[in-house]
Amino acid sequence: MALLEVEDLDVRFYTEGGVVQAVDDLSYTLDRGERLGIVGESGAGKTVTALAVLDLLDDPGRIEGGSIRFDGEEIVGASPERLRRLRGGEIGMVFQDPETALNPVYTVGEQVAEAVRVHTDREGEAAHDRAVALLDRVGIPDPATRATQYPHEFSGGMAQRVVVAMALAGDPDLLIADEPTTGLDVTIEAQLLDLLDDLAADDLAVQLVSHDLGVVAGFCDRVLVMYAGQAVERASVGDLFYHPRHPYTAGLLSAIPRIGDDRDRLATIPGTTPDLASPPPGCRFHPRCPYAEDACTKRDPPLVGVDSEVRRTSESGAGEAGNGKARRASESGADASDHQAACLAYVDDADFDGDLDFFVEVAGDEDDAEADS
Repeated sequence: MALLEVEDLDVRFYTEGGVVQAVDDLSYTLDRGERLGIVGESGAGKTVTALAVLDLLDDPGRIEGGSIRFDGEEIVGASPERLRRLRGGEIGMVFQDPETALNPVYTVGEQVAEAVRVHTDREGEAAHDRAVALLDRVGIPDPATRATQYPHEFSGGMAQRVVVAMALAGDPDLLIADEPTTGLDVTIEAQLLDLLDDLAADDLAVQLVSHDLGVVAGFCDRVLVMYAGQAVERASVGDLFYHPRHPYTAGLLSAIPRIGDDRDRLATIPGTTPDLASPPPGCRFHPRCPYAEDACTKRDPPLVGVDSEVRRTSESGAGEAGNGKARRASESGADASDHQAACLAYVDDADFDGDLDFFVEVAGDEDDAEADS
């Protein structure tokens, strides 16, 4: 049994402009100790999915269908008391902007200690000592002194570490991180990812929401690609970066800048994401897809299993984001059923005649080949 099981999740926002289908029929699982990356453009439904897991959707957003099970327990429709114990207890969340996640009028030590008091049996000095220990765990120097300081006295990276400490206060089994590296310079970003990597080594499951494919490639085990509220591809990191099976994923990868790239302009995906109050019929990506056929305008493609064989080629570029963990994962192999894509090209009874002929080059392959020879 997976730690987190999301099945057929539907989230709607009821606005004056219409009903926005923010998340549509989404399913995925997350095991203990696993690292799942959820990627896609702004408006894809990544953050809404994360908020739905904790029932933190603001009005007019509602979960209209589906199931969310945590450790076998259904949490859609759970009581407010149960949800309070779950949030920050068994499931911790790191929000995107630490400046809004932290209260400017309380010291950071008091804010972490408050989370400790709510989710554990520690009170008073014991809660304070635990807060200092958590600040030390997330790499804040001189934690006892820094605990007495206020959020404005912390840099962006250090403030984000405080938010991580708060999320860990209840000793959670699952950590949901929503764009945790946004606004951080690359050095601080690397330090924060190293911290999350150390935490995940302690059997903590991590759901990482990000638009940065390089971050996902270096940190995650599996990737879920979302477009317009739907899952369009799901695979191991190695399969996704070496051999994407959905045109949208290939478009995202082609836009990654590479060291030594001789292109004058980065590749882009034409058009914009659709209005989810009136999404296009059929495949939601078809207005932007270079491979779209008439059938794509009429039928919504299901997420189906595809061949997971990794193809290494030098004909086109996805960038060096496929290095490291992506290469190790691909070389270890993967079950074909673990690689799924929502495209009519893989549906046997679909009236789709063309071929998807995109390829991926991963930087470093030539160096590896020379080293092996």
